[in-house]
Amino acid sequence: MSHALLNILTQAISPLLARSGSIVVAYSGGLDSSVLLHLLGQLAAEQDGVKARLTALHVHHGLSANADAWAQHCAGQCAQWGIPFICERVVVNNRGDGVEQAAREARYAVFNQHCRPGDTLLLAHHADDQAETFFMRLFRGSGLTGLAAMAAQRELTPGSGVVLLRPLLACHRAELEAYASKHQLQWIEDESNRDTRFERNLWRNTLLPQLFARWPGREAALQRSIKQLQQDQQLLQELLQPELEACLIPCQWPLTAHLACSVSALAAVPAHHRPYLLRGWLARCGIGAAGNPGADVLRRIEQEVIAAAADRQPQIAIGRFTLRRFQQALYLVSHDARAVMTESRRVTLHDDVSLFWAGADLTSVAAAYSTSQQALRPGEYQLAAAAVCRGQTLKSPGRPRKTLKHLWQEAGVPPWLRDCWPVLLQDDELCALVGLCVSERAVPEANAAVQDRVYLQWGNISEGRRTHQADGDSDIRSR
Repeated sequence: MSHALLNILTQAISPLLARSGSIVVAYSGGLDSSVLLHLLGQLAAEQDGVKARLTALHVHHGLSANADAWAQHCAGQCAQWGIPFICERVVVNNRGDGVEQAAREARYAVFNQHCRPGDTLLLAHHADDQAETFFMRLFRGSGLTGLAAMAAQRELTPGSGVVLLRPLLACHRAELEAYASKHQLQWIEDESNRDTRFERNLWRNTLLPQLFARWPGREAALQRSIKQLQQDQQLLQELLQPELEACLIPCQWPLTAHLACSVSALAAVPAHHRPYLLRGWLARCGIGAAGNPGADVLRRIEQEVIAAAADRQPQIAIGRFTLRRFQQALYLVSHDARAVMTESRRVTLHDDVSLFWAGADLTSVAAAYSTSQQALRPGEYQLAAAAVCRGQTLKSPGRPRKTLKHLWQEAGVPPWLRDCWPVLLQDDELCALVGLCVSERAVPEANAAVQDRVYLQWGNISEGRRTHQADGDSDIRSR
């Protein structure tokens, strides 16, 4: 059994060993991740260079009274095996989707924090987990995307360059138990794994054992069906890829995901394609689990947002984001601009500025990277939110004086960013809308040296690139 599991792991990970990055193992201390980490230790002994790249990453959710003891166990086990260990504490914020989903979001945020392009992240999910995921999705009314369950390999987050790998997905828990027994491994038993109030535990501990006891051999057939569904899903994605690419618009607005979705491009395709394209756009932004958002949410996007009158500003909450429409495009906003208003303060501007404003970085950039190509004169300014400047006007060199409203419209700034947009004032007079335009009084002299020209940019925090792209593997603790 040891040799068989090691062969399975080797076959799964060997194609990725040419990558130069770290091999990060999500290590909860449960049976599954303990077996995976021990197997990797065996592999490292056989292949040069593996152990030097290996790291165990433990997420301390703080949900159990035993969480500290679990972290100590994991640290001690890694010390015994000579594997570097990282423990990251998180705060689980339940936003209404349940504690399991909140814990999962916190966990994937840690994965994204510690993994870099070129890294490989290993999770210890196995065939029993896959069966549980399939039936949970089936009874929630999922379509093809959801029923395809967990992928053996995918990108952690779109564009991240991090490979998420589940090398034990073809193995059953009984095989892992046999391996652990043979090697006398010690692992954590999360008390919540027996609590059948959680849906996954009910499938794991009660429903599926009865089902497969009644029909022996059907579990293998189920795994074949899941593989076929995954192939079908892959084919569907490939066929729809040209249509999806036509819908995607690069977006540089702060507090907004890095891709917007064209409403006109959606209107140009058959109606039954649109839910798949919307889901594909959301997935590219790192939003939603496999099969989610569900059909009801996608229907609301079409009926309440896309179909709304042109003078409306419709929006729908999707998890931690708000979906909005502006100028024939859909945007994902990370939080309501009104919730990130920032207090005014004095700042000294020079050629090396780094501030944090309303959820995004406000920094000095080279002229080539400035969106406005307008420089500021160094000096003392009052940094404030544009909301405090209502009614003021600004005159750029060689242009007529304009109101803020006209400047917003000219620059195409979405309404949700206008009140919190950073502005600079001197003696209560508006001098600049950061990254957009500069007044005559704040522009440097024509012959000013490079160090006497400051180009400010309010950056895009790109939330969609940092959060997990979920494929719906629900909270499966103590792996």
